[in-house]
Amino acid sequence: MKIEVFDERRCTLGEGPTSSGLKNGYVMWIDILSYKVLWRDIYSGGIGSFDTPAEIGFALPRKNSGIVLGHSTGATLRDADGTETSLPSWSEAESQPIRIPIRWNDAKVAPNGELFAGTMAFDGAKDAGSLYKFSKDGKTITKLLAPVSISNALDWTPDGATFYYVDTLTMQLDKFDFADSGITNRRTLVKFDVSDGMPDGGCSDSEGGMWIGFWGGSHIRRYDITGRKTHEIKLPVKNITSCAFAGENLDLLIVTTASADDGDNPKSGMTFVLEPGINGNKTVLFN
Repeated sequence: MKIEVFDERRCTLGEGPTSSGLKNGYVMWIDILSYKVLWRDIYSGGIGSFDTPAEIGFALPRKNSGIVLGHSTGATLRDADGTETSLPSWSEAESQPIRIPIRWNDAKVAPNGELFAGTMAFDGAKDAGSLYKFSKDGKTITKLLAPVSISNALDWTPDGATFYYVDTLTMQLDKFDFADSGITNRRTLVKFDVSDGMPDGGCSDSEGGMWIGFWGGSHIRRYDITGRKTHEIKLPVKNITSCAFAGENLDLLIVTTASADDGDNPKSGMTFVLEPGINGNKTVLFN
């Protein structure tokens, strides 16, 4: 399989790719540790980036060409002109104060327009985080799941009935029944071995399969709806962090990586593109 460099800018901790805009050609991702949001247009070749005031956990496109951001100081709605409006704090969904320093990590917009987002400890401590959802209008926040360690690979099957979820330190891919009321009936779909690497971010495809990048594993894997491994794609770097489908037919898989702990590799931290032979799902935009 042909694997190409999509963007040569090296990220210390690249994460959270998305596609939106004309022909799903506007690809955006983040560099968590460099406090940066980056983008590239597949068709025009245009590139850009902007800095964030704190460590960034997610950046997702909105319907009005703005972005919803999650960083260590909170979540905000950023308009196209750069104006930012704060969303409710995670503390509003907690009955007790959180005493461990935490930040937002992975997030994704649900089929019904709600924003699912997880928190984690800065030092990656076990069971320090939670999974929350923001209402479609961004006015309320609700805790869905706790305790969790590092929320990753949040996505849904195309029919919207099943929610996929990885809590990295549990070394497993779980699935839930999804409805407007929340998530229920948690069960484990896949258990990973330490030799696989650590399961990180990922995305679902048009057949309901899940693509997951593995930190320390140098590969992406796809698992079908039964949990069977159907694909394993090797990349020329150590730490694969996440992936997302892009392009007019959603047939391009964009893969983010990290130069952290792989600094001697000149391609580590670059963003890659490949054609896996399966199409993805269109990004759901937040309000």
